[in-house]
Amino acid sequence: MQHRREHTVSGAEGLGAHVTVLYPFVEHIDGRVTAELGDELSGMRRFPLTLACLRRFPPPAVLYAAPDPVRPFVDLTQRVAERFQLQPYGGAHDEIVPHLTALLDRVEHAVAPLLPIVTAVDAVHVVERAAGRWGVVDAIALT
Repeated sequence: MQHRREHTVSGAEGLGAHVTVLYPFVEHIDGRVTAELGDELSGMRRFPLTLACLRRFPPPAVLYAAPDPVRPFVDLTQRVAERFQLQPYGGAHDEIVPHLTALLDRVEHAVAPLLPIVTAVDAVHVVERAAGRWGVVDAIALT
């Protein structure tokens, strides 16, 4: 989404629109990590995704697109967190709230008319930030 590139630091650094499965993740992603992740996600089914509404997290009011359904994302987060013994959001939040990465309020007028977005989730992309840029390290296909 061009709005992420233009209005967020991570977007400008190459991280496209996404629904986060687990952050923070392991410090260094290598073949062993992606193989272990692939093992954990093997057999997970692809699922439909609709982004139909914008919501806000509590103050500071951060705008996000809410995915429907949420359960597959919660399941993905819990599975990966357990496998790697990590806490979602570094333990900062009690609840897992799947969301299309936060957008700035000033883009709401431009994003709202784009909804609904209907697609399917058919892979989990493993991304890593290196040298000031985000890039896809691997993609694990869902069946």
